[in-house]
Amino acid sequence: MPQSAELIRRREQPSEAAPSGRSGALETLRPMAAIAAITMFGFLLYNFVDFPPGIRETMMVHDAVTSIACALVWWCIRQGRLREAHAHPLATAMILLIASNILLAMWLLRIPLHALYICILLVGAGAGMTVVGWGVAVAVILLIVTAPVLLLVADLPTAVRFLAMITTTSVITIALIALRARNLRELALFTALDREQRQALNDALADLDAKVAQRTAELQTANAALQTQMDERARAEREARVLGEQLLHAQRLESLGRLAGGVAHDFNNLLTVIDGNLHLTLEELPDGADREPLEDAIGASERATLLTKQLLAFGRKQVIERVSFDAGKRVEDVARMLQRVLGERIALDVSVQERDLWVNADPNQIEQVLMNLTANARDAMPNGGSCFVDVSRVRHDGIPSIRIRVRDTGVGMDEATKRRLFEPFFTTKKPGEGTGLGLATAYGVIQQHGGSITIESSPGEGAVVDVLLPEVDRTGHAVTDHSMLPTEQTGTETVLLVEDEDAVRRVAERFLRRQGYKVFVASGGAEALEIAEKTSEPLHLLFTDVMMPGMNGFELAGRVRALRPHIKVMFVSGYTGDYLVTQTGELPTGTNFVYIPYETRRTARMIRDILDEREVRTDFVA
Repeated sequence: MPQSAELIRRREQPSEAAPSGRSGALETLRPMAAIAAITMFGFLLYNFVDFPPGIRETMMVHDAVTSIACALVWWCIRQGRLREAHAHPLATAMILLIASNILLAMWLLRIPLHALYICILLVGAGAGMTVVGWGVAVAVILLIVTAPVLLLVADLPTAVRFLAMITTTSVITIALIALRARNLRELALFTALDREQRQALNDALADLDAKVAQRTAELQTANAALQTQMDERARAEREARVLGEQLLHAQRLESLGRLAGGVAHDFNNLLTVIDGNLHLTLEELPDGADREPLEDAIGASERATLLTKQLLAFGRKQVIERVSFDAGKRVEDVARMLQRVLGERIALDVSVQERDLWVNADPNQIEQVLMNLTANARDAMPNGGSCFVDVSRVRHDGIPSIRIRVRDTGVGMDEATKRRLFEPFFTTKKPGEGTGLGLATAYGVIQQHGGSITIESSPGEGAVVDVLLPEVDRTGHAVTDHSMLPTEQTGTETVLLVEDEDAVRRVAERFLRRQGYKVFVASGGAEALEIAEKTSEPLHLLFTDVMMPGMNGFELAGRVRALRPHIKVMFVSGYTGDYLVTQTGELPTGTNFVYIPYETRRTARMIRDILDEREVRTDFVA
C-alpha cells in the first residue's frame, strides 16, 4: 500500500478496534452497567450498616441481585455475547430493577424522600439511552409504579409534589434522549461522510502514488535511454576522433605515397634513358673492349630501379610483376637483409629442407611481407630472442602449397589482439611508434596472390605466422633467365612509336631500330593519328606511352585500331598500375604492358612474342 494511504489507515485503526457485536448503544450501556453494579454493591454495604434488622436482610438480598445482574450485563457486553438490538431492552430492564430497589426501600422505610433517587435514575436513563420510544416507555413505567408507593408512604400533597418532580424529570429525560438521538444521527452522518471522504482520499492518494510510481518509472526509463544516448554519443565521438586520426594518418601516408609515386616516375624516365643508352652502347662495343665500366654502370642503374620499386612499395602503388621462383632459395637470398631488420640481439635461423619450392608471385612483394613479419617478430622480443624462418611443401585444403613459417620466441598475444591483427591502423605500439599497416599490407599482398596467412599465438608463448602460397609447376612457370635468351630478337615489321618525353623517345627509337624494325616516331596522340591516317605502309605494332598530354595511350590505341584493325599494341609507362586505373579506367584484360625502365633484351623478346602472337608474360596483371 502507498505510504499516504497507509497513514490514513493507521489513523482509522482505533475506531475499528472494538470487538464485533459491540458498538453504539452497547458501548454506552457497558460503563453504565459497571457503574450500576458498583453502586448497588455499595448500597449493599451501606444497608448492612445502617438499615435496621428485618429491613436490612431484604434490602441486602435485593441489592446483591441487582448488583449481580448489572455485572452480568457488563460481562456479556465485554465478551461480545450481546447484539446491538439487545441494548435498549437490557437498559430498560436494569433501570426497572434499580427502580424496584429504590421503591422497596421507600416502602419499607416509609420515607418518600427516596423518590429523589427515581429522578436521578431517570437522568441516568436519559444519558444512556438513544431511542426516544424506549425513553418514553421507561418514564411512563417508573411514573406508574412510583405513584402507588408514594400514595402509601406520604400524604397527598407530598405525593403530588414528588410525582410532579418525577414527571418533570421524565420530560427532561425524554428531551435529553431525543437531543442525544439527533446528535447521534448527525454524528453517524458525519461519520459516514468522513468515512467516504477518507475512502475517497485513500483512493486519490493511491491513484496519486500509482501515477507517481508510473511517472518515476517513465523518468527512470527516459533517464536510462538518455544515458544510453549519451554513452552512444560519447562512443561515436571517440570513434569519430579515432577515425579522424586514422584518416589524417592515411592522408599523410597517401601524400607520402603520391610523393613516392611521382619521384619513382621521374626516376623511371631518367633510368630509362640511362639504362637504355648503357645497354645499346654495351652491345656496340667491339670484341676485346673493356666492358667492365659499362657493366658497373648498368648494375648501378638496376639498383636504382630496385630503389624506385621500394618507393612504390612504400606507397602500395607497385605494379605486380609475377614470376615463378623457388621460394626457399629466395628466403635464403634475403636472410642477410632479414637479419639486419631483426638486429644483433635476435638470432635468425633459416631452414629450407628441400629445393624446387616454386611459386608464381611478385618476389619483391613477398620480400616485403617477410620484412614486415620479421619486424613484428623483432618488436615482440624487446629483450632479444630467436626468430625461425622455415620453408616447406605442404597440402592445404587438399591443394599443394608452399608454406613460409615465421616463428618467434616473443611475448605472444591474447585472443582479443589476434582478432584485430589484420585491421588497418591497428597496432599495440605506442602512438608514433607504428603505423598499424604492416600485417594489413601483408594480408592484402598474400590474398592478392591467391594465398592465405594465419597466426597462432598465446601470451608468453611467442607467435607462429604461416604464409601459404599455391605451388606451381616449374616447367610451366620457371623464371626466364634473360642471359639465356637469344642475343637478337630482331624483326622487319613497322612500329609506330609514341612517347612525349624526348629523351625516352630517342632511346626507344634507337632500341627499336637496333632490333631491325622500321620506326615511325610521334610525340603525341594527334601526331600518331595523323601518321596512321596518311602513311600507306602497313603498321604492325603501336608502341605507346600511356600517360600523355591531350590523349592517353588507351584512347589512342582505340582510335588507331579503328583505322588499322590488325595492329598490335604494346603500352609503356613509368606510372604505377593503380594510378593508371584511376586516370584511364580499368585496363582491359590481356593488355600488353611493360614497366619502364625496361630491360632491352626482355622487351625485345616481348615485342617479338606480340608480333608472332605467342603467349606474352606482361608486367601488368589486369
